[in-house]
Amino acid sequence: MTNIAHPYTILIADDDEINRVILKHMLKYVNVDITCVADGEEAMAYLNEDLNRKVILLLDLNMPNMDGNEVIARVNMEPSFKSRIRIIVITANLLSAFLKIGMGDSVLDCLEKPVNKEELIELIKLGVTQLN
Repeated sequence: MTNIAHPYTILIADDDEINRVILKHMLKYVNVDITCVADGEEAMAYLNEDLNRKVILLLDLNMPNMDGNEVIARVNMEPSFKSRIRIIVITANLLSAFLKIGMGDSVLDCLEKPVNKEELIELIKLGVTQLN
């Protein structure tokens, strides 16, 4: 059953403040709550705050404290996370097209920086559809 009051939230996890600002600005016309964090530990803390919250996680892979790969591994290991979280990896790595292999069902796709706004919004819509 979908919680109509708060159907989903977008969580931006990137250690680069400029990247967080750019992504948030790209999504300013999307009618949804957006939260930003600076590393994987903060992302996991947010994901654990409300176990009913559905989240589209825009995740950088290279971050301090806990990197994006560790976040993905933790989401994939926890059944309650897998049912309410979808991940869009955002990376500067030129091999991003090959990253999704082996990342699990919670990862929708990998986008290379700079991110195409229309492609990002389409992936967010896909994630929302999967969470409903």
